[in-house]
Amino acid sequence: MMKQKEIYRCSICGKVIEILHPAAPETICCGQPMKLMEEQTTDWKTEKHVPKITIDGNKITVDVGISMGTPHPMTDEHYIMWIEIICKDGCYERRFLKPGMEPKATFTVANPEGLWAREYCNLHFLWKS
Repeated sequence: MMKQKEIYRCSICGKVIEILHPAAPETICCGQPMKLMEEQTTDWKTEKHVPKITIDGNKITVDVGISMGTPHPMTDEHYIMWIEIICKDGCYERRFLKPGMEPKATFTVANPEGLWAREYCNLHFLWKS
């Protein structure tokens, strides 16, 4: 059974969906079940994908590679599509990015305790802090 906040991708057309209300046993696109995107948590040697969280009071900054000196590419061919935060108390925010933008997003939360982040790369898919 699907779970809330899971991310699925169609291997044929590339459509990406998030489960907000799990109800069906599977989601179909282009006549086939969509693939669950597993959250990767370990960076590769040459590219940074794991989102890094910086907390300053209730201001949260999430970047992909910037704070490590190797920002993730943001070209038309390879870029971070979105960055999101999920808080322990249920807050949930997402920022959509475009090629040419910095791979970074800033959020304001009431309580940063237990916070984690995810990002989605158009080529390498889902990553979690």
